[in-house]
Amino acid sequence: MNKKLNVFLLVCLAIMIVPAYAFAAATAVTVSVDGKAVKFTNAPVRKDNATMVEAKPLAAQIGATYAYDTKSSTATIKRGATVVKLTVGSKSATVNNAKKSLLAAPSTLKGYVIVPAEFVVQSFGGTAKWDGKSTLTITSPAAIESASQKKAVEVVKSYIASISNKDLKAMKATWLPSSWNAEDEADMKEQFEEQAAKFTVKSAKITSFKGTSITIDAVIRVEMDSQYALDEVHENVYVLVKDSAGVWKIKSEEWQGGDYDLPQQPAAASADFSASVNDLVEQYANSLSEENLEAIKGMFAADSMSAADEIDYWTSDFEDYDSLYTPSDVFLFAADENNGTASVLVSFDVEDEEDYYTYESVLFLKKDAAGKWMIQEIIDLL
Repeated sequence: MNKKLNVFLLVCLAIMIVPAYAFAAATAVTVSVDGKAVKFTNAPVRKDNATMVEAKPLAAQIGATYAYDTKSSTATIKRGATVVKLTVGSKSATVNNAKKSLLAAPSTLKGYVIVPAEFVVQSFGGTAKWDGKSTLTITSPAAIESASQKKAVEVVKSYIASISNKDLKAMKATWLPSSWNAEDEADMKEQFEEQAAKFTVKSAKITSFKGTSITIDAVIRVEMDSQYALDEVHENVYVLVKDSAGVWKIKSEEWQGGDYDLPQQPAAASADFSASVNDLVEQYANSLSEENLEAIKGMFAADSMSAADEIDYWTSDFEDYDSLYTPSDVFLFAADENNGTASVLVSFDVEDEEDYYTYESVLFLKKDAAGKWMIQEIIDLL
């Protein structure tokens, strides 16, 4: 074989080999953030088990800011309190001034700084997963935080549900062991024995979040089983922290206040029915103004649980004050004409020798066998 033929064969072999190599090196790498593909001016590449991408658009996609110092060839990426610094040509970076090692050194390409995406994303609390072929899937720090916050809220909801279900074991499981003691357990057992209510979370607002600590302001609705009790709304503040397994646990619970959850719409009732309720309210107000204890006693149903306390209160009040009670608003919020029951919120304008004020009471009414309205129970709202 002559020399010219040998050269020809070598050239042919080179032509066959080079395209195959070039094709392998140019395999497209796709990067997505929170399910959305990211477009870069310079296509991402894999190098030393790292996905190398343009730093500036990556920072924007994960909610961070980007700055580049040409003198030191250092890129600074910031999000919240976390600061990441990477230097072109160096496999050493810093995260909040702590040194970290990189799989691949940052570089520049056509005016862009190229950085290892996995390192940057994970430094801010996000996740980056390489599929081993051509795709890097990134979950942004914001998405991770949102998911974590939702889990914390679910823990609070689970806790409230366990109270409603009187499930002491499930309730205890939502708390940090160090924040739960025998006294807490005894108190809950006692509450379970007395409780006749359903607890639900109306709303949960996150007021503070620091990665491993979260504060949640929750509005809890307490739905009473008794027809002669008012539903309540309570505002509680919960502080949760992550345990050693990374699971949210309740560290503290603080009651901020509560109120009755009164209906906002009046009940449907006939004119005669409403008028009869108003007559009862007028009669009650007149008896208070006249300080007629016997008349007040006669207005209560025989099996009323609140009658004794009400009579004791008015006996004491009548000794100290001479007051005039005038119903200023009568709000009928529950009415059952077939069974002869009604619930009414009454606002009284009260005038005595020293003061003028508003006094509110909820009267639960029930007709007796003769069709006469009787006061079954009273809740004074003051």
